[in-house]
Amino acid sequence: MVIKTERLVLRGARTEDAGPLFEVFGQAEVMQYWSSAPHVMVQETEALVAGIRQIADQDRYFVIDHEGRAVGTAGFWEGNEIGFILHAAYWRQGYGAEILGALIRHGFDVLGFDSIIADVDPRNVASIGLLTKLGFVETGRAERTIQIGDDWFDSIYFALTRGAASGAENPPE
Repeated sequence: MVIKTERLVLRGARTEDAGPLFEVFGQAEVMQYWSSAPHVMVQETEALVAGIRQIADQDRYFVIDHEGRAVGTAGFWEGNEIGFILHAAYWRQGYGAEILGALIRHGFDVLGFDSIIADVDPRNVASIGLLTKLGFVETGRAERTIQIGDDWFDSIYFALTRGAASGAENPPE
């Protein structure tokens, strides 16, 4: 399955995406709120791409493509939990809202979710603002939910119900 937005294509992973995605997953700035440390070797990203390819038939997780180049990943994992990661060169240009808006519609209309959830590091002010703008509401907080190396990180949990999806561009009905 392919999802097209105004400027992006969400598509299945290809083997050749590993190099461009290593530029994303290898950036400390991009990975600061992710659930793992930055990739040190391209083989880590190759394994990630292989994993995405294995679940391609589930229409749940995608490579973000901008003008023919992989610039991130996005989708649903562990049920209805939404998330994305995007190359820093694409930040603060409205791409996050474009990606999540398309995924929200996909989650409700295609995957049949009644709600969509998100788990965000409390320091990730940009993602919290984006989720709030799209209609997500905070449902709880927890401390020390993710360990990366010796460091522990906290979580804020958000949810969006089908009926409350009015913040998404062209929300589902």
